[in-house]
Amino acid sequence: MPPVAFTPDIESLRQQGDTSTIRMVALGGSFPSGSRNGGLYREGQMTSIPQLIAHQMQLQSFISPLFEKEQGNGSGYLIYDRKASLPSWKKVTNQTAIISQTPLVFTPFKGTHVDNISWPEGPGTNSDSSNSYFYYPKGKEPYFSYLFRFYADKGTNETPFNYFAYTIQKKTHLLLHFEDLDSWIGWACHTQNFAIQNRLHEGYFYPKHTFIRNYTKVGLKMVLYNMPDFLDFPYFHLYQANQLMLKNNTTGQALSDSALLIPRDGIKKAFASNQKTILLDEDVISADEAKQFRIIIKDVLNTNTTEHFAKLYNLPIVDMYSLYKTILAGKYHTEDGLFIDPSFPNGNFFSEDGIHPTAIGSAVIANETIKKINERYNTKIPLINVSQLAKRL
Repeated sequence: MPPVAFTPDIESLRQQGDTSTIRMVALGGSFPSGSRNGGLYREGQMTSIPQLIAHQMQLQSFISPLFEKEQGNGSGYLIYDRKASLPSWKKVTNQTAIISQTPLVFTPFKGTHVDNISWPEGPGTNSDSSNSYFYYPKGKEPYFSYLFRFYADKGTNETPFNYFAYTIQKKTHLLLHFEDLDSWIGWACHTQNFAIQNRLHEGYFYPKHTFIRNYTKVGLKMVLYNMPDFLDFPYFHLYQANQLMLKNNTTGQALSDSALLIPRDGIKKAFASNQKTILLDEDVISADEAKQFRIIIKDVLNTNTTEHFAKLYNLPIVDMYSLYKTILAGKYHTEDGLFIDPSFPNGNFFSEDGIHPTAIGSAVIANETIKKINERYNTKIPLINVSQLAKRL
């Protein structure tokens, strides 16, 4: 990491009379965990969004559940095959932390506590935590496979959700509360199992609202993040529906120019061959489905939920929706002058999976967060020099 530009002033995060060590906690899914290139591994964890913010704050301690150096490739990760004629990935499978594939088990984290409570398909306490609660303790992979690396009490009466509530209450000064992005991307990729009426009911939003209300009531300072329009991500634009329509070799799921194709084997087969291919519902996000998702993201999840809560409790919000739109339009430069290139696979913002940010992308989001913390809580935290960071990677 580049050195910080000046000594940060974060004393305003304390309440009057508080002399305890300032602690930050991050709560979320794959994005704050440092997931990158289709996997979770040590290098990504060390340059995660919260880890970068903690470095700029010069916190005495900020603990992420890092994989050990000897198992630094963690879950394994993907490398986009730039020589292949069609979108393809190669998987890195050496030096992983996987003990068992079936069921998926990782080596445990050896630390005593965690400040970055984030993992793929997380988080532990969010709008959708109630769904995960009912899976406990048997759970579903990979959600609980990652969770049990640092939460070892599976099978007891204590649940991870009680544990997270307890650990946040232990003198936390600042909480970064990320949106439930993993679930929504998953539902977009499995629209055959998506029933909107079963998701957007009052009970979906209640845990999130209760969580925010209860912690702000006791003086915890918090930063919220809204949701980007993930259907703009490169992953959903590797294949073009109008090109497949010209081949006229598919049956099953109907296509239109504005449909989005999921880069699965069925789509790859249809592009690679002139033989008839049956497209399944899970291969295609129809134009109507895409429109529905975009309305939900902008109007329901953002405007009527996260942004509403931010106004209700006077909390700063990182506008991920607008940030991604600006980046994808090719109109974002960092304060130190670096152009953020959204192109895939050779740009500097999206990692090799076309979904998660690179270290540079994480630094951009970290800086946007720091701006909001400084603005709302009167701190003086220096921004990351992203140009210098890019040279060090």
